[in-house]
Amino acid sequence: MDHVADAVALLAPVRSREVIALDGAASGRVAARSLRALVDVPGLDDSQMDGYAVAAQDLAVDGAEVTLPLGPMIAAGSAPSTLAPGTARPIMTGAALPAGAELVIPVEESAPGCFTPGTAAAETVTLAPASTAPGRFVREAGSDTRRGDTVLREDRLLTPARIAHLAACGLREVEVHAPVRVIVLSTGSEVSSGVVPEEGAGKDTRVELAAGTRHDANGPGLAAALTEAGAEVVHRDAVPDDPAALLAHLRDQIMAHDADLVVTSGGVSMGAVEVVRQAAELPGAVLAFPTLAMQPGGPQGIGTLEVDGRRVPWLAFPGNPVSALLSCELIARPALGAPPRRRLRLPARLEEPETSPPALAQYRRARVLPSGAVRLVAGASSHLIGGYAAADALAIIPVGVDSVRDGDLLETLLIPGGDS
Repeated sequence: MDHVADAVALLAPVRSREVIALDGAASGRVAARSLRALVDVPGLDDSQMDGYAVAAQDLAVDGAEVTLPLGPMIAAGSAPSTLAPGTARPIMTGAALPAGAELVIPVEESAPGCFTPGTAAAETVTLAPASTAPGRFVREAGSDTRRGDTVLREDRLLTPARIAHLAACGLREVEVHAPVRVIVLSTGSEVSSGVVPEEGAGKDTRVELAAGTRHDANGPGLAAALTEAGAEVVHRDAVPDDPAALLAHLRDQIMAHDADLVVTSGGVSMGAVEVVRQAAELPGAVLAFPTLAMQPGGPQGIGTLEVDGRRVPWLAFPGNPVSALLSCELIARPALGAPPRRRLRLPARLEEPETSPPALAQYRRARVLPSGAVRLVAGASSHLIGGYAAADALAIIPVGVDSVRDGDLLETLLIPGGDS
């Protein structure tokens, strides 16, 4: 949608790159450029098994026993060596195959007691190979990865397996997208964090909510979602419906934390008290308030706040918890450069038809079933955060569709979470 493109463009100037070591701390980061393998993997032909390196011509037909003189043992890490014709050499898993050898006969296909690592070597070995095919139990050089192969593409998530692969390919550093520093504010006089600092204790203590207020779900939820998308949340708070106080608080915290981005929830709809809309009328705040053809999450805000001569990007999301999280999923994630979620077309499993506003794309919380179908969770209302917590997918009912029936195919966005 155009609004996502606008958000991507808005955040482009504050996104940067950094080079980090290829270790455990790299897990979950997103590559900023592609990388190529520096070496072949494996680097040499090596043994897949503990056994005996032999030449095929020195063996009898398949299954027939043959006794060969033993050469020196080859341990993993030993320098490349040579196999004398007509001999066998004990070889350990991962050790380089000696020149002249064509296959490895595993220990299990030798006579008992011929060779035991750590003991005095026998002079000969009797082998009864199940096969004498050249290449048997040999891992060829470059059979996993060739030098020069692209082993990481830009904008790919660094997983433990990818980190291990990069390390095997001789790489020690990786260029990644640097975290965008974000301030998260929940707006509304009805919203309370429900905590107050306990002096001297260095911890929070719970307090009772005032009548008419509610616990802030958006602040913790958005902070978690933004962190999962690769951002660094440097400040989180809840503020009342006071436009001037909102801007003053934002400016103070942006300066204090050198923040790159503001994300707020609430105050963007069409009510009489909409603090973000009202703040946008004050000097320094420049925001537009488009209404997107999506449910939930239609009312949005996007723009900047002037702070000490610079324009700080501002994404303003709706206040209902599901609307806020869905907005973060669909708008903030791509703007931050997070890898896209997987999308599948799955059949819906419904006990009765579900209606949808035909002018809107409706995002329904859902569960992917073991059968490969998708079942909707809870209703469509944007306050039902418990249904979102139970979901591991978002089933999309597209614009132009006013009802969905059992078996209809739905584009399904896979998200983390759900009940086990």
